[in-house]
Order: sequence, then C-alpha cells, then structure tokens
Amino acid sequence: MTALRVTMVDPEGSDDVAFRSAAVMGFREAAEAAAPEFLEPIMKLEITTPPESVGEVLGDLNGRRGTVLDMDQRGDMQVVHARVPMAQMFGYATAIRSLTKGRASYSMEPSDFALVPKNVREDLLSR
Repeated sequence: MTALRVTMVDPEGSDDVAFRSAAVMGFREAAEAAAPEFLEPIMKLEITTPPESVGEVLGDLNGRRGTVLDMDQRGDMQVVHARVPMAQMFGYATAIRSLTKGRASYSMEPSDFALVPKNVREDLLSR
C-alpha cells in the first residue's frame, strides 16, 4: 500500500490539538502494526570492458551490492549485465575509468525496486 486516507469524526467538538494528538497516535499505531519495509531503486547496468579488466569490474560490482546477471563477448570486449542498487552507483563513472584505465563504458537504466537489506535499513534508521 502506498496511500492512506483517514477520516476523524468528533461529535463533541474537540480542538485542533486533540485532533493532531489523535492523528499522531493513530498513525504510529497503524505503522507499527503494518511493519513497513524500505524499498530501494535498482538499476540495470551494462558494462563493456576489455577482458583483462573483468575481474576488477566484477569485484567492484560485488562491493556495491551488485548482482551479475550475465556475461557475453562482443567483438574483442566482454559485456557484463548486472543489477545494482542506485544508491551504490554514485561516482561509478570515475571508478570504472580507474579500474579499466579508461577503456570501459557502461550504461544504466532503472529496473525495479527491491527490499533494502536489514543491515542497510538499520543504518538508515540509526541516523
């Protein structure tokens, strides 16, 4: 569920403070009962790299919580297809240039949403 609508009715004519308090308490109770989950956007990534750099690229993807879906050959280059959380992709252009001495390229597009892992969720909530 992504939307919620609540109607409060007061036959006794309470003031605004009472309505705000009731709304806060009601929302808090409903949220705890619903046990909401955090979702994060996942990007579909295609990396074209020289074969000698594949190990470094795969290691970097692993460090970014990425999942390799497939690998294939395109001419003399290796193509890696992966899914990576968008939050982990900031600064990737610089990283891929460093890893491959500027010889790789990549493209990414939104794919879907996934549940945030428990350790990441706890880190977000502790901030």
